Amino acid sequence: MLKECLTLNKLAQIYNSQNEHKFTPDGLSKKLRFNTLRYDEAKKLADAMGYDLVFQKRP
Repeated sequence: MLKECLTLNKLAQIYNSQNEHKFTPDGLSKKLRFNTLRYDEAKKLADAMGYDLVFQKRP
């Protein structure tokens, strides 16, 4: 988020404009703080920021 200069408010707005399930900035903050963000939510957040989640085998 820092690299993209995104605040939680802006990220929640972008996410909410692209998805049926809505996040509030506070709800998103709690999920990140308490490590309760599900994979499907993380994937949608990454997509909203223009990123892909990639699992890559370690060498």
